[in-house]
Amino acid sequence: MIPIHDFATDTVEKTPFKFIPLNQRSDYDTTKAHRHRYYEIFLFAKGGGYHEIDFNAYNITDCSIHFVSPGQVHKVRREPDSFGSILLFSSDFYYFGTKVNLPLYEFSFLNTHTQGSPIVQLNEHQFDELLNLSRMMGAEKSLNDVSGREVIRTYLHAFLLKCHQYQSHQNPQQHLDGHGLFLKFKSLLEDSYTKEHLSSFYANALYVSNKKLNELCKTFAGSTLSDLIKERLLLEAKRLLLHSNNSVKEISYHLGFEDPAYFNRFFRKHLEMSPVLFKKSHLEPERMEDELA
Repeated sequence: MIPIHDFATDTVEKTPFKFIPLNQRSDYDTTKAHRHRYYEIFLFAKGGGYHEIDFNAYNITDCSIHFVSPGQVHKVRREPDSFGSILLFSSDFYYFGTKVNLPLYEFSFLNTHTQGSPIVQLNEHQFDELLNLSRMMGAEKSLNDVSGREVIRTYLHAFLLKCHQYQSHQNPQQHLDGHGLFLKFKSLLEDSYTKEHLSSFYANALYVSNKKLNELCKTFAGSTLSDLIKERLLLEAKRLLLHSNNSVKEISYHLGFEDPAYFNRFFRKHLEMSPVLFKKSHLEPERMEDELA
């Protein structure tokens, strides 16, 4: 089963915030697939290698920032001479004690299931600006002090806003009308996809017509409303097939399918193979890759 790391159990994280050098992570093997119950932000000053996040492989490049959200399955295989830093924080830490922060779901790089990329590519000046913000967070020693935690949260919010600003320049769609409603849909989908598979549920919950919500999905994600629901179900199905010990029957029930046979047909229709064959075809190459590494 894929390991799930948390601040409460990891030996290096006793507080819901950390800023550490990239090479300090030695409590578990980051080259093996794993997930967290907190956010991880990688600041790669020197690139090399690749970072796999939810079955998508991204090259690690100089001056790039990689975002991994709670629940996402990832592994990092970087070159020995690459270096950088990592920010770790929980959603509770981000929200506690302040009412001014932008909700985390509004940052597209933290919510990539239906839109956006988890990578923000920067120039050297932009990267140095964000690295300095990170270092100021790391230099703040008063984690046990209310004002000290609030200082870190202020820096963290500024950090995320700057990333949002730079990414928005690369993706002007985020300024179009309806983007806020689309973000609310993304948040609702993440909360409800295992229970609600019908497009009408999401439209009714957001007080819009199916047609309107479908148009927003096509504008901001390039996919229809029903396709985004299916894609989220398939992503979680693939995660569980490869990184849990659950049977296909258990996975189908977890994802809200009352009939495992229907889940099998659904999976085969969209991936052109059965869940069992998908698992076998992916796990065997991964074992060979691990043996050669």
